[in-house]
Amino acid sequence: MPVNKKNIIRLAGATILGVALSAGCAHRGRPEASIPAIPAVAPDSFQLKREVLRQAIDSVLSDTLLYQANRAVYIISLDPEREIYSLNQSSLMMPASVNKLFVSAAAFRLLGVNFRFRTAVHGDSIDGLGRINGDLYLKGFGDPELKTADLEALAYRLRAMGLKQVNGDLIADAGYFDTTSFGYGWMWDEGPYAYNAPVSALSLNRNTFEIGLRPGTRPGRRPRAELNPRTAYLTLDNNAVTIKAGNKARIKADRSFGGRGDAVSLSGTMAADEGTSYLVRTVTNPALYCGTVFREALAANGIKISGEVRTGATPPEKPELTWHASPPLYQIIRGMNKDSDNFTAEMLFRQLGTRQDPLAPDSARNNRLAQMLKNMGFGEESFRIADGSGLSRYNLCTAEQLVKVLTDSYRDPALRPELLTSLPIAGTDGTLARRLMEDEFRGIIRAKTGTLTGVSSLAGFVSGPGSKTYCFAFMFNNYTSKANSVRALQDSIVARLIRAAP
Repeated sequence: MPVNKKNIIRLAGATILGVALSAGCAHRGRPEASIPAIPAVAPDSFQLKREVLRQAIDSVLSDTLLYQANRAVYIISLDPEREIYSLNQSSLMMPASVNKLFVSAAAFRLLGVNFRFRTAVHGDSIDGLGRINGDLYLKGFGDPELKTADLEALAYRLRAMGLKQVNGDLIADAGYFDTTSFGYGWMWDEGPYAYNAPVSALSLNRNTFEIGLRPGTRPGRRPRAELNPRTAYLTLDNNAVTIKAGNKARIKADRSFGGRGDAVSLSGTMAADEGTSYLVRTVTNPALYCGTVFREALAANGIKISGEVRTGATPPEKPELTWHASPPLYQIIRGMNKDSDNFTAEMLFRQLGTRQDPLAPDSARNNRLAQMLKNMGFGEESFRIADGSGLSRYNLCTAEQLVKVLTDSYRDPALRPELLTSLPIAGTDGTLARRLMEDEFRGIIRAKTGTLTGVSSLAGFVSGPGSKTYCFAFMFNNYTSKANSVRALQDSIVARLIRAAP
């Protein structure tokens, strides 16, 4: 065989082909027990090393776990920028929670890394007797981090200003966002769980509450239940029963709106030997929930409201009396990406809305995030952004678009540190805490995960040998195997990239 570059590449590929194929075929429907070592590649041309890596990745993607599944893989080096591997990188795929990378990039660029959300109290001036003769307004601007303690601090400030009595109603104003509470395309039967909490410009405690449960004093009695926060917005109907120790038990908690708040119902059983447990559920009317808790905070500070709590709009002529500011945006996005927090992603997505057409059913056509992608050169029909969290199966994007958004943020000196800090670190924290835990991978992989039934994605950065950085996006759709098995294949691709990076 003549000795030339093409034949050298073929020989190198053949050298590893047996190892690569055996690694790819060993699964037979099961994740590999450990990531096999890849023979070290001697320094040579970029093309040779890329060919070695290509065959290694191809062996992973040929696994029977992905039979009939849709796959897209795109990897580039950043210094210099060169394509390392590509497969279906321009095919539209459901992203799941890697959709949050679009939200992160748009929020950083359009709002600023130090942006803070405000929650403001409006009303007429306080007279000499400590009264406001009119309504008091609590206006939200989309703070995803507002907590009960923040409302207590606002109430304290009003007391310090001399307020004792409001001769009117307390108005909870959530009009800064549109009136849709859930993402476009969310499943109707998801249930009242924290991962799909409703969205409102005036939100409190992530629009959730907690139920603390302990077994009753003996079988046949009701478990002891506590609601947090303790508020008139929530009422409890406890029909659960304590059963004998050692029996399998399950408590069901639901809630329904009754006009002034949510009625929480408990049913099912709790074993006598169970410890304290906690359930988290969502509220139905976030603005009314927030307003009710604020009224109670005012009362605790000696401020009386003569009227009722209701939702409504703040007249533009009403002056601002005091306000609360959220943590800076970079801290909020860090929590969102590390833990894949759907609620925060949806709140940021609404914040990015143009608010020109609040009734538009397709959020992608009414959001500055979509405009950002268009400005990057992606055509309007080349993606669909239906929500911020990635819960919607209407979301569609490509691996190439994910890599483009990541690399653009990476190359911006103001955004790079905040983006990298926000991403989970393999083997260390967030949704990657228990993935790629071997010492050779620890601390050099930062990536966002995404999971729905039949959907698994991973996108981020790898620090390779020689201080090189690689950006990648893996998107798998329409598989029937377990998610953990598919994640193991993604991890195997990352491991091959690290060990044989060109």
